[in-house]
Amino acid sequence: MRREVNSRTIWSLTLIRNALQEGAKDIGEAQFRFGRWTDEVLMSKAKRIPSGLRWMIEDRGLEEQTMESGILVSMTVAPPEGDGWHPFISTVEVQQTDERWVPRTRFLFTSEPEGVTLEFVDIYNPCLGGMKMPGRIWLRVEELPIDTLAWAMGSGILEAAKSRQIDLSEWIGQPTDRTIIPNDIIALPGPPSRAYLFHDSD
Repeated sequence: MRREVNSRTIWSLTLIRNALQEGAKDIGEAQFRFGRWTDEVLMSKAKRIPSGLRWMIEDRGLEEQTMESGILVSMTVAPPEGDGWHPFISTVEVQQTDERWVPRTRFLFTSEPEGVTLEFVDIYNPCLGGMKMPGRIWLRVEELPIDTLAWAMGSGILEAAKSRQIDLSEWIGQPTDRTIIPNDIIALPGPPSRAYLFHDSD
């Protein structure tokens, strides 16, 4: 049965701490695997979180939990009920092409007056339905659900490497990236064409 999407739909992105990374001092340096469902998490390349998520995590006092295991990011278009939701407004639109020259639109969203940002990727497909990228998106961060944490532990994604080589960045520090949307920062998915759960498959 098709799960229709409307303005009240809440979609999510799961971030799981990259256990292979050592030496990260805070959530600004920490890397995470991420995805809308399990297959995407397993195939993802570890990246850092954007300033908007860092601010939300710190605002809710979830730094320790995030560094240990990860975080769940929920998103919606309509003003939601309940605590912990923060609105972000679209401010910049960037047209890019991937390695197959397929065009992809990315949007920079900003929370005012904090000035922190998030990047969204437009995944709207007119053939599948859903919603085009809105001008405002509400977000909330929460601890990982128990079943997601159990999956992460069972899949081995939270297991650290037995040995490692020292990364060059530990000697010279992280490079400064002055692009509008750095490539090593996680981009969030825009409104989906169908509602989904973390344990769904693509």
